[in-house]
Amino acid sequence: MNKMPFVLIIALVAFLSLEAANGADYPLAVTDSAGRSVTIEAPVEKIVVMNSDAADAVSILGDAGKIAGSVDISYKAHYFAEFSSDWETVGTWREFNYEKIAELARDDGGEIRDRTLVICYASKAGEMEENLAPFEKIDILGLDLYNAETLEGEMAVLGKVLDREAEAETYNAWVGEKKEAVAYAVTGFARPKVYVEGGSASDLGALWTYGRGSSVDEMISLAGGENVIDSYEQNPKVEWETVLASMPEVMIKVPASINSLGWSETSEMEAFVREMESRPGASSVPAVEDGRAYVIFRDITLGTGAVVGLTYWARMIHPEADLDPVGVYREYLGMRGLSYPEDAFFVLPGI
Repeated sequence: MNKMPFVLIIALVAFLSLEAANGADYPLAVTDSAGRSVTIEAPVEKIVVMNSDAADAVSILGDAGKIAGSVDISYKAHYFAEFSSDWETVGTWREFNYEKIAELARDDGGEIRDRTLVICYASKAGEMEENLAPFEKIDILGLDLYNAETLEGEMAVLGKVLDREAEAETYNAWVGEKKEAVAYAVTGFARPKVYVEGGSASDLGALWTYGRGSSVDEMISLAGGENVIDSYEQNPKVEWETVLASMPEVMIKVPASINSLGWSETSEMEAFVREMESRPGASSVPAVEDGRAYVIFRDITLGTGAVVGLTYWARMIHPEADLDPVGVYREYLGMRGLSYPEDAFFVLPGI
């Protein structure tokens, strides 16, 4: 397998940065994930992020210092400690404060002089455009930045808009390398049946899981497993009896986000595992019999860090796979200007 070592990826970004030293040519046009043609007339000076996935992506590209406002993403403040205290809050992920967004775009004299970019989910782009239409020099870019299937293309678009194409290419090359490493490591192994459950609740009549075609379904497949949820609904809710009948060989719990970079101790993680293992009939499930009911830190399963989660999942599904998920996570955090927390816990049982 031809792999690009991480040190060469770093060298690549230096080269590409020199190539891009003269900056982008404006105006520039891109098509966002909502299918909208967006023309950027001048370099972006301010950024407003309408979800944490956008904030993560801007950070990866090295432009977190341009973020002037965001929705409430306090549950992810540990990723942005250097900058987020200066960000103005422009609503929640459910409800936006358009007046505040326009206010952030203005200078001290009340004029909108700097070019401001608002990044939102594709499904919200039309609503955002309609409400900010009266204000010039505010551009709206609809990018999801959480789905593994579209993430690399969206990062390329964002890199072009922010004049960070070199950084986007480097990130995408790194993701490609890690995906290739996983594919190689699980080649030739049998594909065990895998059940992935989201959220922290445990209503046995309505368990939140992931169907065919979802990003999680793709991750299970890439990691060398077979999703037991035979539904083409992206996020179906199923009964425990349905899961029980499928006899999964690996079970993975992905609880809701927590306000820290991993767990500081394992009691909450152990409680999640015990709850799964104590469900009616669970003792006969192969995953429980073999001690392969896991809990994993949610942040590394979606968005720009999803390839970290993919590497962890591959080791959960195939413990014999020659992969180093901790090393991959170190590299990812390094891109964010963060250090790997040696005392934190991300997966239980350990792999």
